[in-house]
Amino acid sequence: MSGVLESLGETSKLIIQWISQETEKVVISAIGTGVAEGLHKFSEKLYYITIAAALIATGFFLTLWGISTVIDTYFGMKGFGYVLIGILASVTGALVYKK
Repeated sequence: MSGVLESLGETSKLIIQWISQETEKVVISAIGTGVAEGLHKFSEKLYYITIAAALIATGFFLTLWGISTVIDTYFGMKGFGYVLIGILASVTGALVYKK
């Protein structure tokens, strides 16, 4: 009788160990999948933010270029508009940095 109880005890012990190992694998897999999904979403957001920043910077540059060209044309002095816009940008940058 004790042999049967020992074999049942060993079998149940093996089953419990197997279940705990499989549960651990599933949990680790789920955590890894969650991290991978989080990184994928973050990289997508970073990509869209980078594209938006590049478009904003391009628009800002082209706007300043247009304003500089208009000033050059108005005053008839080659490069005067670019100097004025450069000075304005430097002063604005200094004021923003000061805050």
